[in-house]
Amino acid sequence: MAIFDVMGPIMIGPSSSHTAGAAKIGYLARRVYGKPVRRARIILYNSFAETGWGHGTDKAILGGILGLRVDDPRIKQSYDIAAQEGVDVAFEQAIDPEKHPNCASITFTDPNGGHPFVVEGISVGGGSVKIVGINGARVDFSGKHNLLFVTYRDVPGMMALLGDALGTRGINVAYAQISRDKNTGGAMAIMKLDQPCPDDLAGYFRSNTGVTDVVTINKLGNEYERAEED
Repeated sequence: MAIFDVMGPIMIGPSSSHTAGAAKIGYLARRVYGKPVRRARIILYNSFAETGWGHGTDKAILGGILGLRVDDPRIKQSYDIAAQEGVDVAFEQAIDPEKHPNCASITFTDPNGGHPFVVEGISVGGGSVKIVGINGARVDFSGKHNLLFVTYRDVPGMMALLGDALGTRGINVAYAQISRDKNTGGAMAIMKLDQPCPDDLAGYFRSNTGVTDVVTINKLGNEYERAEED
C-alpha cells in the first residue's frame, strides 16, 4: 500500500518524512517506553509544526504510538482509536532552531503516578528515522539494532554486572552509551546488541536492587525498514 493511500484523501501532499517517518517515530517511541500507553503529550517542532497538520503528521505519529504500522489504513482514524482505548493524547507546536526540522518530542505519563518518560525522534527523509533523546540523554537509535536500555543507581559494579551477564549468554555489545545524573544519583546505559536480550536475562537485571528499569527492544522487521520516497 502506498503512503498516499495510508493517509487518505484528506491529507495534503503526504510525504515519507511527515507521514511514514512520523508513524515510525511514534512506533519506536512506544517500543522505547516499553509500557502500556495511557497518556502522551507530543510536541511537533519546526517543519512538523508548520506543515505537519496538512500532511497528517499528528495522525501518523499517534498511530505509531498506538502500535499501528506505516501501511495500516487505520492511521487516519488514530484519534478515534486512541479514544476507544482510553489513551489521553494532546499535541503542541513549537519552533526551535536548535532542533532538527522534522522533530517530535513525546512525553509518556502514567496516570497512576511515576516520572514522565520523554522520547525525542527525528525524521531524516525517505522514511528513515532516529530516536535522538531518551529522558534528556542524547542517543542514536534507528530500530536497526537490538537495544537494551537500563536505568540504575550510579554505584560501582553495575556495568560489570550487565557486561558479565551478557557475555555469559554469548551476547555481544556492539555499542554502549552511559549517562549519569548527579542530581538524582541515577545512571542510564543504552546498549546496541548483536542478539536480542532474552526475557529471562532482562528479568535477572530487574531483580537487582540497584536497577530501576529495564527495556529491551528487538530490531524492527521489514515493515519498518524503509518507506516510499517522496
